[in-house]
Amino acid sequence: MLTSLFPFLDPAHISPNLSRRLRDLADDCDRLELRRSVSELLKQAPLLEDWVPVVTPRGVKLVGRVTGHPILGDGTAATSQLWFADPDGSWVRTLSRFYRLRRPLERNGL
Repeated sequence: MLTSLFPFLDPAHISPNLSRRLRDLADDCDRLELRRSVSELLKQAPLLEDWVPVVTPRGVKLVGRVTGHPILGDGTAATSQLWFADPDGSWVRTLSRFYRLRRPLERNGL
């Protein structure tokens, strides 16, 4: 029943590297919980600018211009779902990786 509404919940959709990605996310969760710096991890992180948040059935994502993405390269992209966000707005952590954030897209009148 839930999988017809949210197909990503079906275990048949588990990607081969999901376990590794979740372990990496858990390691970063530990690092953030212990208030350890993520600055070294951010050095290699893609840069996202002119971004907007988008609410999807999988969670909140960001859509914007990315530079330096290891798979997508440079261009317009949507992140995977967000797990953590810097309260100062300089980075986010998705299931896949950290992103450095620059300015969000300016929406006149909104």
